[in-house]
Amino acid sequence: MKKDLELNLVLESAGLKKETNKNINKENNRESNMKNNEEQIKENNEENIERNSRSDTRTNRPERSGRSDRFDRSEKIFVRSEKKSSLALVKDGDYFDGIVKITRKARPGPVIFSVTDGEMTVDAVTKDSEFDVDAVVKLAGPVSERAGRLQIEIKSILKADANFDLILEEKSIPKRTEFSIESDRYEKMKPRFLEIAKRIRTAVFINQPILIRHHNDSDGINSGLAIEQACKGLMNKVGVNPDYNLFRSPSKAPFYEVSDVFRDIVSAKRLVDGHDQKSPLILVLDNGSTPEDAFAFKTLKTLGYEAIVIDHHNPVIMKDGKTSVCPYLSYHLNPYMFGLDSQTSAGMLCYEMARFIDEDYENKLAPAIAAISDRCNIVETERYIINSCETKEVLTRIGVAIDFVAYQMKFDGGKGVFEELYTNTEMVDLINSKVKEGADTQLMSALPYLRTQEINGVIFSHIDLEKYTLRFTYPTPGKVIGMIHDKVAEGKDSFPVLSIGYVSDMIIIRATKPVLPVQKIIATLQKELPEANVDGGGHECAGTIKFVPAHLTTIIEKIKTMLKELKVE
Repeated sequence: MKKDLELNLVLESAGLKKETNKNINKENNRESNMKNNEEQIKENNEENIERNSRSDTRTNRPERSGRSDRFDRSEKIFVRSEKKSSLALVKDGDYFDGIVKITRKARPGPVIFSVTDGEMTVDAVTKDSEFDVDAVVKLAGPVSERAGRLQIEIKSILKADANFDLILEEKSIPKRTEFSIESDRYEKMKPRFLEIAKRIRTAVFINQPILIRHHNDSDGINSGLAIEQACKGLMNKVGVNPDYNLFRSPSKAPFYEVSDVFRDIVSAKRLVDGHDQKSPLILVLDNGSTPEDAFAFKTLKTLGYEAIVIDHHNPVIMKDGKTSVCPYLSYHLNPYMFGLDSQTSAGMLCYEMARFIDEDYENKLAPAIAAISDRCNIVETERYIINSCETKEVLTRIGVAIDFVAYQMKFDGGKGVFEELYTNTEMVDLINSKVKEGADTQLMSALPYLRTQEINGVIFSHIDLEKYTLRFTYPTPGKVIGMIHDKVAEGKDSFPVLSIGYVSDMIIIRATKPVLPVQKIIATLQKELPEANVDGGGHECAGTIKFVPAHLTTIIEKIKTMLKELKVE
């Protein structure tokens, strides 16, 4: 009080007290008016949202000729922002007024729509609305940024008669349509490539979740990563959150196993029932073409899920260019359907597919690693190696590292770990050293017990993997027989070499030439030993045969008999 009195006396003496009080009163009045004005705007906005919730067919905001008033609280001034009809062009502070399609509706609480105009997806918020998913509407409201994402506060929402399917049809067509290398093989399959790429792009544009399921080896991992990275790139461009819309999981079995399909169904139901999302599109890569896969796809179709397969394994059953699983799929890409073979691996196919999905996607190492890992001895492999700007030895070591990590991760997608292997030489070297230790141990235990003989011009080797190798460690029995086969084949280029490793209920086959294709062995055994319940699959020169354990010895003798009956050139 004393200080105020002294200040007044000073001001009075200077003749300024009266003027100062007047200025202070003016400032207080201005601040009070501004505060009241801001509160009035807030009330008006809330009333607008209230009116929107009562009717989704009335406009509750007067049209202004291309501009919209907006109150900027940070500056406490009115500004005018341009109306924009393209979601790709809007930014924080703009006013959107255009036609969109609703791709997702979340509640309870305020209704949060995900809307797209075919180029971009953003959230739009209102108190309530009767409009639902797939409705095409004319929507208007101010745009703001919340948690790093653009959001429209809906001021008006009206039904629109626009044909949004035509818009999506145009936007979903791949922008990149040429393969990364020259290939007669790819050109034969090009229409199917473009159809599948377009379908996957459509899923991204309409905010449809994508579940990726792939085989758990180097070829399968490279397949899954290529499609995942391409989808993620496109989603980020159009405003779709990959964390909620993109999921990748490996399959341990070399087919779409029953347990895996039910895991995917649980994931799909969680998305639809728990998070109000669309039914997902399911992509099965480096798996899915054989009769063993049929039950899984029948189950998915029964429940209304759409599935696409990109694979290179022998479908076994082919009729009029269709496989046994085609009736349950929306699209199926497999070289066998075009008169080709398994030498174009899934990782090679998926790399080219990824380039069509997102024109900015690129990873030149992936197809070369996949091709080498799956022993694809075709000209396309050499072209990929050249494009990668790496040596075959470096690419092989990366593939070995991917296989090792895949084995250790089991059912985990290994997010971030596999990507590291493409560039981290030190990590790749460390893993390869570990693999070599394991391989040396396995070979030291197994090679003394390998039995090799020549049958009808074929070098035939066999070994009991259950007795002479370590189980549940890396390299796996399948890898061990592959290494044994490579050692047997050294220096025998002029002879076909066939090697088998067996456990009580399974035989693993490796061959240098398809003199006795795996599918032919399976078909013969099924016919001559129906009581053995023989099943299996793979490629012409590599595969697995499963059966009732009691018939192991008989099956080995049958394979020898088949070799004796061969006409080898």
